[in-house]
Amino acid sequence: MKKDLYFFIAHIDDFEISCIGYLYKHKEKYKNINIIIATGWEPKENIWSENLRKIETSLNIEINYINFKYKQRLLKTYYDKLKDDFYKLIDFNSRFDIVTHDNNDCHTDHIVCNEIANGLFKYTNTFVTIYSPSSKNFNANYWIGLPKNIYNLKKNCIDKYNIGNEQSYTRLGYYMQSENHYNIGKAYYLENFVHQDFEHYETYRVLKSVE
Repeated sequence: MKKDLYFFIAHIDDFEISCIGYLYKHKEKYKNINIIIATGWEPKENIWSENLRKIETSLNIEINYINFKYKQRLLKTYYDKLKDDFYKLIDFNSRFDIVTHDNNDCHTDHIVCNEIANGLFKYTNTFVTIYSPSSKNFNANYWIGLPKNIYNLKKNCIDKYNIGNEQSYTRLGYYMQSENHYNIGKAYYLENFVHQDFEHYETYRVLKSVE
């Protein structure tokens, strides 16, 4: 019996940075795939729309996308409203999995999404958290190898964003335009999983898995 999948993430671009591999690897298990983004940011929205269409076409799937359009960096202010919005989307008559941010993250918006999703932990079949560039002490226990076409999809999507258009305090930094940033987890994986032959990986933490 196929399940529902809910990606519950804070910002436009978080999905491309952290979740494409999971969707690629597990898409056949789900009858409904939902991407729920908590915040809006106009400079990113057209890019994300293009990326979403590209992801659907490349993976031959349909995605139900919802954006609650709360303000970035202020999710703690809207905590109860966001929680209510998200919980009302869940079909509790269906088995479902959640992929969301990790609690070892420095971004307060990410932490809010994690805490809200944790309230549904006992109802989920699988509960997975994602690595993000703002993670700290991320204790990955699941690695997904990315074939070249999926890696190229991921890179193409991320490269469209521009840190100069970010709603940030400094507007300093870059959008992972570096092979090292795209290849998080490779060194560990090559050391500990010697029979794998992927060049690129995404890392996750599985807190619960029931099949």
